[in-house]
Amino acid sequence: MSGSSGGWRASLGSGLASFTVIAAAWELGVVAGVLNPFFTSRPTAILSALVEQALTGALLVNVRVSLGEFLLGFGLAALVGVVLGVLAGWYRTVEYALDPFLWFLYSAPLIAFYPIFVIWFGLGAWTVVAIAFLLGMPPVMANTLSGVKRVDRSLVRAAQSFGARDRDLFLHVALPACVPMVMAGLKLGVGRALTGVVIAELFGATAGLGFAIGYHGQLLQTTEMMASLLVIVALGVAATQGLAGLERRFDSWRTGPG
Repeated sequence: MSGSSGGWRASLGSGLASFTVIAAAWELGVVAGVLNPFFTSRPTAILSALVEQALTGALLVNVRVSLGEFLLGFGLAALVGVVLGVLAGWYRTVEYALDPFLWFLYSAPLIAFYPIFVIWFGLGAWTVVAIAFLLGMPPVMANTLSGVKRVDRSLVRAAQSFGARDRDLFLHVALPACVPMVMAGLKLGVGRALTGVVIAELFGATAGLGFAIGYHGQLLQTTEMMASLLVIVALGVAATQGLAGLERRFDSWRTGPG
């Protein structure tokens, strides 16, 4: 456990160091005249814009709106994706029934359905949540399905020979074995769901980080636009790292104390 903790600290330190180097090079490029701040802004100006938005309360409002929409959309995507993935992976009939819908959602340009969602849910949070859900759910379901189907059948037969029931097989054999695939699907779903939130807010919202990006972009306010973009990136990184920590905890459950 201490080894994994040390590895996480080393990874975090390396990431912060590389981010610092990039930010410093960016700032020096603007100072030297290599980069035009009108198109790229600069890290110090973006930081000042973030502080100003925080003091006025605009940043808190936008973060609260986008984070709420993301958590609801991704939470539903994770719940539905895992449940349907498990059922489809465990029962062949369910897989045959759900397979066309899964690959339709995976391959269709779902953002093109945005006007339909506006008609159904109206402009606002529910349309954003619907887009985030539909973008985030397919990778979760597909990876969960694949993980369940890859469970070692010799383990299943061995458990059955000792009198294990379906519930025991699911909880103690199938579910632990497919943890890595489920977590991989959740990580993919995070990025897609967050992308759905931003895109939907760009089209029709009155608040949120995506709305702020579109609003400042139309006014050619590069610094303010980059500030909102930086917050979105930070939310995505935080969500992904949170899932990575959750995966480490479940990995110990999967492999056992030995």
